[in-house]
Amino acid sequence: MEFIFGGAYQGMEEYAQNTRGASKIVRLDADMREIDFTVADAFNGLELFVLGCVRRGESVVSYFERHSDEWADKMLIGLDFSCGVVPMDAEMRLWREENGRLNNYLAQHAARVARLFCGIPQVIRQ
Repeated sequence: MEFIFGGAYQGMEEYAQNTRGASKIVRLDADMREIDFTVADAFNGLELFVLGCVRRGESVVSYFERHSDEWADKMLIGLDFSCGVVPMDAEMRLWREENGRLNNYLAQHAARVARLFCGIPQVIRQ
């Protein structure tokens, strides 16, 4: 698995397509209860899937652990918003925390990790 992350609008999806060869990218959202990892080679918007899990009271890391064989050869793309202002709203703080936990989990299990900043990739693991 390849994990690509960065701040909003940093070019992660373009990087996955143009540099890493992703032919089809599925955009995730907070209403999804399941991810069908068979329909594409890359999945963008992990943070929105995390938000849905937070709202349903589900552990997103547990979800990815249960489905690890399904995403083992995929590109997973998500936001890192850990450096911003800590939200006052409890749900938004939990979302931020759970998103960080998923990013840590995926980075630990990825064969390749790249962080994008201003469209420039920084390969952390190769």
